[in-house]
This record gives sequence, structure tokens and C-alpha cells, in this order.
Amino acid sequence: MSNNKSHTEKTAAESKSIGFDYQYYFFLWRVLLLQPNESVGLEVKDDVHTELGNNHQILYQLKHTIKKNTKGSSTNLTTSDLDMWKTFSNWSKVISDTKDGRGTTQAQLNLIEKTSFVLASNKSSNKSNNVVTIINQLQSGTKNENNVRTYFQSLEKSTNNPGLKGYIKDVLDLDQRVLKQFLLNTFFHLDDDDIIIKCKDAIKGKMIPQEKIDKAFKTIDSSLRSDNFLKVKEGVKIEITFNELYKRYRRLFDMYRNGFLDIQEYKGVLPDNLEKQVFIKQLLEVGFVQSGDFEHIIKLTTYKLKLLTNLNDWKLEGNVTDLELERFKSNAINLWDTEFRMQHVGNIAEEEYNKKGIEVLRTVLKEKLKLAGQDLEVDLCNGKFYSLSDEPVIGWRNDWEKHKK
Repeated sequence: MSNNKSHTEKTAAESKSIGFDYQYYFFLWRVLLLQPNESVGLEVKDDVHTELGNNHQILYQLKHTIKKNTKGSSTNLTTSDLDMWKTFSNWSKVISDTKDGRGTTQAQLNLIEKTSFVLASNKSSNKSNNVVTIINQLQSGTKNENNVRTYFQSLEKSTNNPGLKGYIKDVLDLDQRVLKQFLLNTFFHLDDDDIIIKCKDAIKGKMIPQEKIDKAFKTIDSSLRSDNFLKVKEGVKIEITFNELYKRYRRLFDMYRNGFLDIQEYKGVLPDNLEKQVFIKQLLEVGFVQSGDFEHIIKLTTYKLKLLTNLNDWKLEGNVTDLELERFKSNAINLWDTEFRMQHVGNIAEEEYNKKGIEVLRTVLKEKLKLAGQDLEVDLCNGKFYSLSDEPVIGWRNDWEKHKK
């Protein structure tokens, strides 16, 4: 279907989609940088806003482009950039909004005093943007408010674009003192085409090991997106305080900071001749599985392979040491050995071997195993005993050692 779309249609769809994504990831980045007594909102007071602990707020307008210049970089933010001037216009209307009680110059100054206005974009900065230049000069003291107003008036008169003319007029309609303070508190966050990298750097700042940053990012990203969806569905504003971040998401950071073992499902192939596996032979012998019950046999084989695959991955990634693996194995064997000896005290008649074997199996499969201080899931715990009986270094019947070769 998408191949039938015109280039214009494709570009329009991509532009909207990536614009939303850019806004969300900018929000996520600010969330990851939250400090105590701060909060971040998405489309509440602006595209994104941050409330600081000193009663100061930062309003972010986000503008993303997919257009490239001849060098392959994002297009420049130009003097007559409509996105820039539309942003200034929007802020001007917020400042002078009578419905929010800002019909007077003093009320407008009160808002500006506690507000920073930031235009964030992946558009490239360039020295030829005279608007950015003159605002910077105002902030450094090399230009005054009259110089700025005169320049803005010349831009309004020289443009033939009615939209641009209207945006500039909205800015010029501000009181002179208000305009000055507004521009003194206006900043540019440009060349920002690596917002996801910024998110990952912020995660790294939480002391997450380098090799786990990508997985931590995916987990946090997914959790926050889900929570945002539920908030929107319930009509709740998307705003996160530091305390909420700490309460709801701290565990996600802890999982990766504290050596959390990331468990992967087994998606590899199964061995041929499933019933010829040593651990299956032992289970067939005591009657825990039935010959031909391949659904059950496949499930137990998957437990074994999931355990072995994860152990190998954790070792290769440096998440567990050889000593930890050896202790893990010894602990499982010791648990089995204790139960095996208790079930086989005294002389056991051969006709009791299967019954006793089932009792040993029943007990050890209920055991909770830990590795690197982490409780393992039931299928991994069971998989450990299955893998040991496959070597075999443990068994269920009193004559289990006959399976050794």
C-alpha cells in the first residue's frame, strides 16, 4: 500500500511521525534529568515544560525538520524561519493572555521573570540568522531593546509573506519593557539531531553500566510510553514529578545498575530425538513424562535450553563470574543431594525406586534458586535440575548413575 503513495504523501507522513517522536524523546530526556522538587510536562504548558525547584519554569517549543541541506545536514534556522517566528508569536500570546490574568504590563513581567523560553530544534545554527544574533547581542549588552524593535519592524515591512508578517506583528505588539525581558529570557537549543543519544547519556549518568544502557533505555522508554497512554486515556495531564519518577521508575534503574540479569526466552532449535536426551530418559523412567507426549517433553527441553543459553550469555557479557556459576551449580547439587539421601535412607527395594525418585523430583522442582543475588524464575530453576540430570551429575532413581557413559 505504502508503495502506491506519492513522494509528497510519504514525506508528509514521515514528517508528522518523526515530529511527534522528537517531542516525546525530548520529554523523556528532560524526565531523565529531573532533580528533587522538579517536574516535567508534555503538552501541558507548552510542547514540553520543566518546573524547577526555585519557582522558575522553562517552556520548550520543539521544531523538527526532515529537510537536508546540500551537505546532508538539517536545514539552517534562517532569519525568516516561519517555525521560529510562529514560536515567538505563540509565546507572545501566552505572555499577554488576558484570560490568564495577564492584561497588564506588570502581570506580563511577573510571568517572564519566572520563565525561560527555549526553541529546541534539530535545525542547524548559522551565523547568518540575524534574529538569533541580535537577541544574543541584546543579552550580552551590545544591543538595546530599541535596536531589536527597529530591526523587527524592518523585517515586517520587507516581507511579502502574510504569515510571517503576522507573527512578527504579534511580537511587536508587546510592551517595550515586556519585549525586552521576553527576549532576554529567550534561548535556542539547535543542532539537536541526536536526542536519543542524549537520553542514553542521561541514563548513563544514573551509573548504569555501558553494556546495559541500550536495554535500560528500551525498558524505561516502553514503561513511560505505556503510562503516558493510560494517562491520556483517563484524561490526565502528562506531567511527572521527581518524586513520581523516583517511586514508579527507580526499580527500572536499579535492575540494570545492580547487576540485574536480563532473562531472554529461548528461540533456538530443539535437538533431534528428544526422547534420547539423558534427562528425558530419567524422567520417562520414573513416569514424570510419558513416551510420545512431545508437548510436555518440548516444554521441559525448552526450560533446560533457556537456562543454559542465559547462563552462557551472562558469562560472555560479564554479568556473572565463573565462581558465581560454580556456586550456583554446587548449590543445586547440594539441594538435590540432601533430598536424595533423605528419600533413600536404608535399604530401598527396587520396586520403590520410581516412587522415591518422583519424591526427590517433586521436592527439588519446588526449590527457589538464586544467581548473583537475583531470584530466578521457576522455569530456569527447573531447567537447572534438568540440565544437571542431563550431564548427568544427579538423578532420581537409586540406580540413576547407570545413565553415565
